Amino acid sequence: MKMDIIGMTYTLDFIVNPTMTARLDTIEIHKVCSTVTMIYFAELAARKAIEPYFDHLENAIGGGINLVHKGMAAIGENVSMTATIMSFDGKILICDIEAKISGSDFILCKGTQTQIVLNKEIIEQLISNAYKRTKSQ
Repeated sequence: MKMDIIGMTYTLDFIVNPTMTARLDTIEIHKVCSTVTMIYFAELAARKAIEPYFDHLENAIGGGINLVHKGMAAIGENVSMTATIMSFDGKILICDIEAKISGSDFILCKGTQTQIVLNKEIIEQLISNAYKRTKSQ
């Protein structure tokens, strides 16, 4: 992966729809955008931020997410989720995450997302090991 990627960003927009509300099991708890939805789009934005910079033998796996959900987005509102590459040490890559109501300064969530950059063969071996473990149980 290129090392001069600090500060690179990716922003994606999404419109909150009724399938994105806060639910536990099948019960709608709140008729606003859920934390789970925010986490999904934070992960997606972070992935999109780093994909252009992979070498041909690299990929990444998720290493963690720390997201504080600060505000509510109603059904029908447009949300802008931005991931900014903040650090990369050759293996661990951290993106700063921020979501706002599009066109405003109203912050919905802030946090970080961590990815571990590895050779594709190593990732395939880790996946293979996970499946071997399930067969031995």
